[in-house]
Amino acid sequence: MTLRVVPITITEARRHVEAHHSHHHAPLGGLFAAAVAQGDRMVCVAVVSRPVARKLGGRAIAEVTRLASDGTRHAASMCLAAATRAALALGYRRVISYTLAGESGTSYRAAGWHITGRTHNPDGWATREGRVTVQNGLKFRWETGPDALSVDVSAAAECGALAGSVGFAARPETLPLLRGVA
Repeated sequence: MTLRVVPITITEARRHVEAHHSHHHAPLGGLFAAAVAQGDRMVCVAVVSRPVARKLGGRAIAEVTRLASDGTRHAASMCLAAATRAALALGYRRVISYTLAGESGTSYRAAGWHITGRTHNPDGWATREGRVTVQNGLKFRWETGPDALSVDVSAAAECGALAGSVGFAARPETLPLLRGVA
């Protein structure tokens, strides 16, 4: 059966993320979402938001905060490419996202993205006082768009060397903010 890009609401996308993302819960919201279906079955979603990192402010930057696939071949890269096209059509000039160390980023490469850097905080990522994300440690930033930063060759090599060799912390299954989402 053929894959096709389909519209999806943020609420529906959050439900899919809760059901299929391996190490993150659904984001609390987003600017828009894109989806890929196979027949009547939703197989992948991407949620696009404002940048999570406050220092990356700017109205022309969007961030893919979640990309969640059920494992259907090529669905993630197709969904990521659709979300990118939508963001660029809406006037965003730079689209970013992050992968954890150990993730290969194959879907990002297939959608035309490249690694522009690495971030590392072994103690977790604090977005504001008292709020810390679940996943900490080394991450790689991916970008695309006319204002995307240039390729960071050393970070790209490090990402490739770590692919498949680093495990991820399991996501906690209880998160009070998401009650009733799934």
